[in-house]
Formats: sequence, structure tokens, C-alpha cells
Amino acid sequence: MLHNKITPNPTVEAKLNDLLQHLWSLHSKKIDMSLGRVYAFLDKLGNPHLNLPPVIHAAGTNGKGSTLAALRALLEGAGKSVHFYSSPHLVHPTERIYLAGQHISSEAMLQLLEKCLDVNSGQPITFFEITTAAAMLAMSRTPADYCLLETGMGGRLDATNVVLHPACTIITSIGYDHMEYLGNGLQQIAGEKAGIMKPGVPCVIGAQSTEALEAGVMEVFRCASTELSPKAPLVQYGADWRIDPDQDGFRFDIKDCSYHFPASNLTGDHQLRNTGAALAALHSFAPHLFDAEKLSTALGQIRWPGRLDKLESHPFCTLMPPGWEIWVDGGHNADAAQTLAKQAENWEKQDTRPLHLIVSMTARKDAKAFLEPLAAHAASITCTTIDNEEEMHTPETLAETAQHSGFQNIQAAHSPEEAIRTLKNAPPGRILICGSLYLAGDILSASKSP
Repeated sequence: MLHNKITPNPTVEAKLNDLLQHLWSLHSKKIDMSLGRVYAFLDKLGNPHLNLPPVIHAAGTNGKGSTLAALRALLEGAGKSVHFYSSPHLVHPTERIYLAGQHISSEAMLQLLEKCLDVNSGQPITFFEITTAAAMLAMSRTPADYCLLETGMGGRLDATNVVLHPACTIITSIGYDHMEYLGNGLQQIAGEKAGIMKPGVPCVIGAQSTEALEAGVMEVFRCASTELSPKAPLVQYGADWRIDPDQDGFRFDIKDCSYHFPASNLTGDHQLRNTGAALAALHSFAPHLFDAEKLSTALGQIRWPGRLDKLESHPFCTLMPPGWEIWVDGGHNADAAQTLAKQAENWEKQDTRPLHLIVSMTARKDAKAFLEPLAAHAASITCTTIDNEEEMHTPETLAETAQHSGFQNIQAAHSPEEAIRTLKNAPPGRILICGSLYLAGDILSASKSP
């Protein structure tokens, strides 16, 4: 479920949309990484970041949202109430703020942002900074047992990195993304992510790619830990915990303990590792909640739309004859493409249905780096675009990049729907719509009302 099952009030929705658009105009830059403005604004709000429930803070290039979504399900399965702040939203802005069991209502979000706008008094502040502060204000007002914070970008200078004493931090996989802000090397990027570590607070390190390990990201994490006093205890994948699939689920090992769990409802080997990071975090900050029976049930309750998400009751499904599957994933960088390529390999082992890609990407993303790992697994690629989004690769330029990336059967379409219609006379196969979180949100917004 993406937001509450209520009938939208058109007046409220229009006001909320207008206000959100206005928030983008408060600073000359969309992204201006600094903590000074955030601290000053939080002080004006009464420092809500100092009045949150125990915080679990996650950073990483890929997988941080999925890891926190899994952790939310585990905590709720253990009977705890949870706040969750994440970004960006896919369909509706209220997805960003989850308060003790449900997403904030549009009316409450509008009132919250109006207050923040009034308190800010026209001072420069970025969209992410003011919405993060607003989320913290809302979460400080509502009782809950735990608070999950997902960084927007990086970690050290991210607006979420204002909580001095979290219960636990998590760093998921490190890869190339947002290099213009975080640095061109994996060590530099890892250093920015490691900025969320806090003295004496356990930090769960998720599974890293071979490239990241060879680049020395683990040494970066170890150095960042030891520079703190007291140092941040690291809970490292491979050394302190691991997770492995088996016939009817998976085995999770941490320290000297071993558990068997049924499979979660998240698809993909990468999601298994993200679930493992969530379990490792729970074991680190709340071992008293590690009840295998309750957690087994909770694994079937994880929801994280738009990440290897199979469309079951979507208008697009009616466009295709029986035998087709349609999947959507918001992955948009090289590491995400490697993950999708691995899933394509798993599908190839499962059956012989061909894979057809429908791709749209923002112009600031490296399309070639994303497309190349997928070329060997796709019977075709249809390049498209998204309405009402700025700075997108055109279908034609994306198709040219696909050609240089090794694709053979390449088409261009003006919309994802048009792209799907071009495939309906082909033999039954799988469609994977990917390349952008904006694209994933555009697809999910066309779903039937919940």
C-alpha cells in the first residue's frame, strides 16, 4: 500500500502540490550538501530531531530503502510501532512520512509543511532539507517505539545526519552514483556514507560488490569506525553475519547463532542480502526482539513497491495475452543493472521466456553503464520517456546508446504503454520496466486505486 485508503480531497491535493512546487524555489540549487541550514532550521522548530524514538539510520548507494522496509516489517512483526522516513516518493508525497503504522495524510502533511514554510520565513533551504525537518517534526509529535531514517544522498552531509545518538546505523552496498557530489572513487563515496557512523553505535555493513571490496571500501569503514571514540562496532557481512538461500527459504548466521527462515516476499538475490542486513541490525540493537517465529511471519509482510515489483492488477496487464509477466524496478545505476542482470540469469534458469526491456532514464544518469550489463540477457529493448519530467534522455538518444551497448533488437516509443503494445504479438515473455525511480512511480501511479 502506497498511501492511506481514503478518498482524496481535490482542494487539499491541489494545495499540497502547489506548496511542494513552491518548496523547490526556496534555494537556488536542488542539491546543496551542508548541515548548517538544517541545524538552524531545526532549532527554529524546537529541535525535533532531539525528541525522536530510538533511530536506525541507513545509507548506501543501493538497497538502503529495501533494508529499512524489511526492518520496518520485522519490528512491526515483533509488536513494535515504527516511524519511517524515506525518499523519493514514487506516487504520492505522503509516502515519505510513515507514522506509527500508516502514512501521513495529505491534510496533515499540508499543515506540517505550511508551518515549516512559515517558520523558515523565506530563508534559503533545499526541498530535501525542509521536508526532512518536517518529517522529524511529525515523528517527534507521534509516539512510536522506533524511528527509521533513510539518507537522501551520501551520509556525512545528508540532512538526515543530525541524530547524535542513534540506536544503530546501516551501510548497504557502495557503487557509483551521484559522483558529482560524493566523489569519483568508491573509497570517496564510501567515506561519505561512513559519515553516519556514531561513537559507540553499532554499524551494520551490508554485502559489497567485488569491485567495491577490491577498491578498499571495507578499510574505509574500519578507519571511520576507529577514528570515533569510542569506536563504532562494525557488524560486517561475511565476518559477523551472512545469509544464504536454501531449498525452502534461507539461513541467517550472526555471531555464534544460526537461524532458518522462510523466504521473504522480496524478489532477487540482492533483496535477500538486504533482508539479511535488516536482520543483522535488529539482532544488534534489539536482540530481545529476535523471535524466530514472529520474524518468520513478518518476512511475508515486507512491502517496498517499485523494486523488482511484479505487476498483478495493473492496467498494463490487460494489454498482454496470457503467459506474460510485467515487472517494474526503479534501478538506475551500474550496480543496479548488475543486480537486474543477475535476476535475468535466474529467470533464464527458471524457464525459457524471453526478456524484453522497457527503459527510460534521466539525462544525468550514465545510460551506457546501466544498459551494458543487461544487453546479453534481453531479447529486445524499447526506449521511452516519461511525461512531465524534465531532463530525460529522449527515446532516440537512449536507443542510440543501447546500440552502442550491445543490444540488437532496439525500438523507440513515446510512452511505456505504447512500448508494451508493440510486444503483444510476440511469443509470451517477461517485460522489465526499469531505468528510473521516476519511471517506476509513473507506472505505479497508473495502478488501480488501492
